[in-house]
Amino acid sequence: MATVAAKVIGLCDAARERDHLPQECANCVARHLAACSGLTPDELSHLAEYVTRRKLAAGQALFQESDPADNVFTVTSGVFKQYKLLADGRCQVTGFYFAGDLIGLPDGPDYPVTAEALTPVTVCSFPRARITELVGQYPSLAKAVILKLQREITNAQGQMLSLGRLTAEERIAVFLLALLDKAPDCVNDDGSLHLSMRRADIADYLGLTVETVSRSFTKLRKAGVIGAERAGVVEILSRDGLEEIAQGPG
Repeated sequence: MATVAAKVIGLCDAARERDHLPQECANCVARHLAACSGLTPDELSHLAEYVTRRKLAAGQALFQESDPADNVFTVTSGVFKQYKLLADGRCQVTGFYFAGDLIGLPDGPDYPVTAEALTPVTVCSFPRARITELVGQYPSLAKAVILKLQREITNAQGQMLSLGRLTAEERIAVFLLALLDKAPDCVNDDGSLHLSMRRADIADYLGLTVETVSRSFTKLRKAGVIGAERAGVVEILSRDGLEEIAQGPG
């Protein structure tokens, strides 16, 4: 009985919290992943006063390289790729962003890259100057933003290692493992992965050709660690096998 009563009380508390939140925040499925997750209802309501919610279709740019970096964004659904065009016309994908991720916080006045939607996406847009103020006002928000920036640095360091030291199959294995761990909205109920990005995007991210990416997927299938890819869905047959390949020869 005590357990049932505790559950009822918990549900009532959750309902009261939702009643005090802006409707969009109360219904946001990504709030537990976002930097705002630790804010109280009152703090979240204050933050929401400065939020503009945007929807973009696949292929639309959230911002482009050299645009003034006036806003910071939290991805609430969908997938972005972030890329930079090189002087010779080549494209270098610098990252993929998923629900809960913070995007558009450079150290200078302009965005150094372009962020393009790979799927239909929704974002919360915050004025950059206001975010700086609110981070100073709410310690839980500051902690969450710092943690996300630390993860960004860790990902960048891992990417440098991948580009400099790993074989093509090892890079693909590391990439799939990263999606399993860091992109929960890409993981289906059966544990398979839905890849929203094209092979060309993966190639531009991992410093490979499209042909090499395709051959590497084939080798991973022959090794029995992934299944056949159908409509962008990759079955993960052996996470242990992926981890072993990602670590390289012992």
